[in-house]
Parts: sequence; structure tokens; C-alpha cells
Amino acid sequence: MENCRFTIIIPNYNNAEWLDQMFSSIFVQTYKNYDIVFMDDCSTDRSVEIAQSWHDKFFDMDEWSGEFNVLLSANGKRWNGGSRNAAMRVYTPCMGDYTIFMDSDDWFSSGDCLEEIAKALEASNYPDLLRLSYYTLIGDNLSLCDLSDQQTVERIVADQNVACWTKCVKTKKLVPFPENTLMEDVVQHIKQMDNVETVASINKGIIVWNRNNRNSCSRDETLQNGKWKSSLYRYYADLLDLEVKNPACQAELERRRAVALDNIKNDRFVQ
Repeated sequence: MENCRFTIIIPNYNNAEWLDQMFSSIFVQTYKNYDIVFMDDCSTDRSVEIAQSWHDKFFDMDEWSGEFNVLLSANGKRWNGGSRNAAMRVYTPCMGDYTIFMDSDDWFSSGDCLEEIAKALEASNYPDLLRLSYYTLIGDNLSLCDLSDQQTVERIVADQNVACWTKCVKTKKLVPFPENTLMEDVVQHIKQMDNVETVASINKGIIVWNRNNRNSCSRDETLQNGKWKSSLYRYYADLLDLEVKNPACQAELERRRAVALDNIKNDRFVQ
């Protein structure tokens, strides 16, 4: 079953507090055929030091023979979209069959997540994309978001769960992200769904979406107030430039354009 190789791409900015939890959840996976690409985006905390220490731990693990790359942003802050793009550009020549994105303050829900993903891919005849259910963590409350009914491109593209970590994507089908923005996810979501044909889903909660990190892009009000206005304009421009072929993707694109324009007209710049 371990013929399928995964690449796990992790963008990071100042999430040192959560990195041990995140790396530990990868370290304990029963399925060992994977590589890690950790892209640090100009962190000022101990993130790189912690990542390097885990790098050494992984290479001391006898049953694992993957790659672990710790990459540093060399041209200033890239934000999450730019960090993911940089990781893909640097590592593309040797990326695995499928790519999984993980934010550095989130983690796998259990040690058999990669094994369950591999089983689901095999059972579905290796589709272009596997939709991943996930858990939301708020305080001590863990709730499952079951996306297992989303087994068509039309159903997935119109869903509000646009995060790239809700998808395991065949690497050759990956599309890039908008850069220098807080709103990279929707545009990439529509573009990604337009670039796949076969999809399947899994009902196991794979990622734990950690809503307890007050410094995350989605919760830091200071960051949002300083970046959200330019992000919304850039988001609208990216939507205007985006071209898609699938009618369902086109319909979602037009809906998102209308909402974004309405937000701009009514000065709704803070998430």
C-alpha cells in the first residue's frame, strides 16, 4: 500500500508555540512514505531552530527514508500563498505523487491519517483530488466537519471550505497561489477545482484546525486591519484575471466576484 508517496508542504511564520505539536503528529504516522517541506517566512521566534531539531529527529527514525527540507524566505515576507509557491518551485523536481498542505499551527488528528488517505486513494483508483474532512478546535471543544458527501467538482468548488488543507491533490495537478495577500485561498480553490477531473472524499477527520492560535492570520486583528484592505483589492483583481473552463467553477467565480465588489463598495475590509 505504501507505493503512493506524499509531500507535506508547511508554510510558517512565528508559530514556534505550535510546531512541536504539528511535527509530532507527522512523526507518529504509521504510513512512512512521505517527504516534508517546511517553508519559513521570515520568522522572528524560534521556529527555524525547532524545525531543524525535528529535522534531526526524523532522520534518526529507522523506518523513515524521506526528505525533510527546511527552506527560508530569501526575498522578504511572502505570506502563506507565496511560501507555498516557493516550496513547490524549489521542491517540484522530486515531489511525491500527492501533495498535502498543512498550516504550521495545525496537526494531524491521529497517527493513521496518511494510512487512511492512502487507502482512500487506492479504493478510488487514485483520483486527481481527495477531499479531506477535518476537525475544528476551539478551546477544548473538538468538532468534526464531515466533507465526505463532496464527491464532485461541482459540489466542492461551491463549498465554503476552501482551505488547501482540505484537499490531497495529485502533484501534477497542483496550481499556484496568489501572493502577498491574506486572501489566497478562494482564488486558488476555484483554480484548483478547475484543474481536476476525478475527485473522491474521506469521512475521517484528517487535520485539526487550531482556532486557539491568536497570532494566526485569520485571528490577528492588528494584522488584518493593516493588510486586509489591500488584500481585498488584490483578491478582487485576482478574481477578475482568473479564467476557468468548468461551468460550475465559472458560476462560483462570478458569485465571488460579486461578493468581493460589494464588500469593496461598502468598505467591509476587516474579516
